[in-house]
Amino acid sequence: MIFGIVAVALAGFISAISASPSEDEGDWNGYESIYTRSSNNRGDTNISSYKTKSIWQIGNVKPNLTGAQKKLSTDLLQLVDNSPLPQGQDRKTLKMQMKRLRQFRPASSMPASSDGMMTDDMVYVYIYLTPHAETQTIEPYVVEVTDVSERDHLAVAWVEVNDLETLASQEEVRTIRTVMPPILRTGSVTTEGDTIHHTYDMRTAHSRSGSGVNVGIISDGVDHWTDARNSGDLPADLAVLNNRQGGDEGTAMLEIVHDMVPDAALYFHDWGDNTVAFNAAIDALVDAGCDVICDDVAWIEEPFFEDGIIASHITSMLASNDIVYVSSAGNAGQEHYQGDYYNDGYDFHDKVWYIDFAPGSSAIIVLQWNDEFGASGNDYDLYLCDYYAGEVLFYSEGIQDGDDDPIEFIDAINTESSIIECFIVVANYNGAAATKTLEVFIYPENGASVYTDNIDPADSIFGHPAVPSVIAVGAIDASDPGNDDIEDFSSQGPATISYPAPVCRPKPDLCGVDGVTVTGAGGFPSPFYGTSAAAPHIAAIAAQFWGACPSKTGYEIRAVLRNTAVDLGSAGYDDVYGYGRADAFVALAPPNIISSTPPSNVSNTEGIPRTYSIVVNQTVNVNWYINGTSVQTNTSVTEASYMNMSTEVGMWNVSSVASNTNGTATQTWIWNITEVPPAFTTADAVIALEIAVGSRPHNDVMDVNNDGCVTSLDALMILQAVAGAISL
Repeated sequence: MIFGIVAVALAGFISAISASPSEDEGDWNGYESIYTRSSNNRGDTNISSYKTKSIWQIGNVKPNLTGAQKKLSTDLLQLVDNSPLPQGQDRKTLKMQMKRLRQFRPASSMPASSDGMMTDDMVYVYIYLTPHAETQTIEPYVVEVTDVSERDHLAVAWVEVNDLETLASQEEVRTIRTVMPPILRTGSVTTEGDTIHHTYDMRTAHSRSGSGVNVGIISDGVDHWTDARNSGDLPADLAVLNNRQGGDEGTAMLEIVHDMVPDAALYFHDWGDNTVAFNAAIDALVDAGCDVICDDVAWIEEPFFEDGIIASHITSMLASNDIVYVSSAGNAGQEHYQGDYYNDGYDFHDKVWYIDFAPGSSAIIVLQWNDEFGASGNDYDLYLCDYYAGEVLFYSEGIQDGDDDPIEFIDAINTESSIIECFIVVANYNGAAATKTLEVFIYPENGASVYTDNIDPADSIFGHPAVPSVIAVGAIDASDPGNDDIEDFSSQGPATISYPAPVCRPKPDLCGVDGVTVTGAGGFPSPFYGTSAAAPHIAAIAAQFWGACPSKTGYEIRAVLRNTAVDLGSAGYDDVYGYGRADAFVALAPPNIISSTPPSNVSNTEGIPRTYSIVVNQTVNVNWYINGTSVQTNTSVTEASYMNMSTEVGMWNVSSVASNTNGTATQTWIWNITEVPPAFTTADAVIALEIAVGSRPHNDVMDVNNDGCVTSLDALMILQAVAGAISL
């Protein structure tokens, strides 16, 4: 069994877990179910022998919860209630696990208050309030409010364990759950991306080094950044705005940016303690003057099917500030599932997922479905079970009864000395939930491994990277011979949004390289893998381009990077590579006219319309000229056309000049316009004869054979033309 497992259900209650059937069978046999792992993935072991009596027993507890208990996440309720914990776990273990996640402060670690009273154990929580409630209403029930978002009706606070139920009983409080830390999208040196993305070429050949541009990074920490400074891999004037979380992934990301744009000014801010603090970190970098901001942070509690607190804040921030925001797309390509709930006949979803826990390994498992946050009335639950016995080792059973969040999640760690094999299953509580789209993310750590059964990389981008104006970055291995194969773990699009209106957002936007060399300051692993490594490459290219073209807007920078990427995968945009691998050389090189119509010089008679068109590899302004006189302008286009019907007989020079801040490209055609040949009649033949015999004066029009005189032969040829025998 798993020891030291922490359950985090959003509003639920953990009851006794039965490892074996009791004398009172009830009607639990209805929960008997059959699941078989794919023979080519996990093996042909059949787990049909287990019966999920413990799931049935746990579910029967829900009707007995008080109103306040329904608002507490499961781990919080375990701290204040005498309800049994999962087998192998005691209250002490639970507190240790919560302390590991920075959610818990024991009373023994804190000094007495100013009045001499000892404080109780404290927990770090999100307090979600009802609409129109003010966050100040919770102040009498908390020890310290660390962050507040009035717009989102959210407070983040340290609360004494003994005050949790009292706080939850306030009518202004909608739900309380522990603050889960985010995950990083990680998977005298210079990053290989400097060459692959061609920032080196543009820096050496054209002196484009990011001068005048400020780049801000948000990650875990820069604890040993001075080591990289001393080796020349970071500048001495790095501005560290905040570094309380600890770590050196931020150092590695900054090294990548500095390698590629050494003259850009660099800033760093850690991710903050919670989602509200993360938004404050973004604001701090904007206030410091950052033009490009890049992060590699995934807040796993953020909504999958709508814009949450962070996504909404970034959308607003980009609308009011001229900046570029870059974020890693995620590393969930091999650890994700999305699909509609399908009842297997026993109120379980017909798909299960498999995970093995090596000693000391852990995993976070997150389930959401496409109800709106704060309005879910469809009750799904999440279970982690022993693969062989079917015993429930861990579960998340929040209550969704109309005003709740559609989320369940599990945080598990194996503290035993042997591997534990498990499967994950979703249940429809009492079979009453409507059919919804389920989405599961599994985040294994320290040796836990996920099998490929029922895993699907599609639609595995969520949160703020799914914001349309954010550049979400996938990963390509720097050691891949053609730098054109996506990493298996790289999250893929699209990003399915259900609220406020259904839409599939095209994601990712671009790909960058990972598996690159960093100094390893503070023991950080090198090579540096993951979309965490890919994202700063794109941030550096944006900085290089903006430094070269300071008059551009952030919107234009994003458009240029997308339009000039090296197309990979399916032709054009696709949900795996986005627009392709970003390329600084193409982005900063002069525009190129890649096709033109007509392809060469043309001739026609007067009065016939003629259309000229070009296709350019960049967004440009196109000016059209006839013999040097401007006749038409197209702005901010990649394709342009010009039509003319009125030019007179003669030789004309038609030119299209495509230009942007990178330079110009010109396409020229010579247009030969001739007179329309006359339409002859039999009367013209008579006139030609009269000219031939001298009764009429000479007329060049009648000299149809162009021999300098009009003869009877000309008259004959005119008659043949009238009859259609020849053309003149």
